[in-house]
Amino acid sequence: MKGTITDRFEMKGRTALEYGAEGTVVIFRHEPGATPPVAGDPVLLVRPDGWLYAGKAEDVRFEPSATASGLFLRGLRKDDVPLGSEVRWGEEIAPLRGTVASLAG
Repeated sequence: MKGTITDRFEMKGRTALEYGAEGTVVIFRHEPGATPPVAGDPVLLVRPDGWLYAGKAEDVRFEPSATASGLFLRGLRKDDVPLGSEVRWGEEIAPLRGTVASLAG
């Protein structure tokens, strides 16, 4: 499955300390009825310039009746995630597992 990032905000400084990590929360649009990733699922971020980030979905926010969801990507800055980037998960990235370097440790 995949979604297009429509908004993002960075967790840094004191907020990140209270939250527990630095990174970026991304809000993404997806198909109606799509099931977003759950915490711990592998995700792939694909920027419009072709840059890839493989990580894990954290703190996923999902409302079943909505067509947008949010998740936290550890270690990324807001500038690392331009609007229009795609987030992919599930069977959409199964063929790529193990071929993209992971920053998620």
